[in-house]
Amino acid sequence: MLWLQTPPWGRWLIAAGIAPLALWVELRPEPMVDHPFAIIEILPGDEIGASNTETRAIPRGLLDAIDPGVSTAVIPAGDPVLASDVVDRQNHIPSGWWIVAADVPADSNPGDRVRLVLLATGEVVEGVVTSAFSDDPFSAASGAVAVEPARAGEVAMAAADGQVAVLVSTG
Repeated sequence: MLWLQTPPWGRWLIAAGIAPLALWVELRPEPMVDHPFAIIEILPGDEIGASNTETRAIPRGLLDAIDPGVSTAVIPAGDPVLASDVVDRQNHIPSGWWIVAADVPADSNPGDRVRLVLLATGEVVEGVVTSAFSDDPFSAASGAVAVEPARAGEVAMAAADGQVAVLVSTG
């Protein structure tokens, strides 16, 4: 007498509702966001903007969003610009400080805290690296360091004479 029972309409209706929902969850398009990618090699200290990047659509949540700023590392052409590769120039240079050209260590990055030792007098001046670049990893890089206004003149004179040693903070 089993064939005289009514079919399980409720279970069939629930299955018919769950199947399209499961297909939609599996096949729905991923939400996309625009993210900057380097179109040319970006060097440490270069401003990141429309002149050296292009935006491409990537899945949301794949990479952290970045704010415009200054590169802290070499970003090869075609690579995405990562949040760890960018520092806001305004946030790492105190207001009113002067930028002085100096030879900074090749592995320093914009935003690194430095101590400038004036070799003629032995005085120590605090500063912040604003740009650093070198093609030769075994030599000092030409770059720039921001220093407080009261000490900018003597640091500039010592740097012009090659009488400045730059110490980079590791932490």
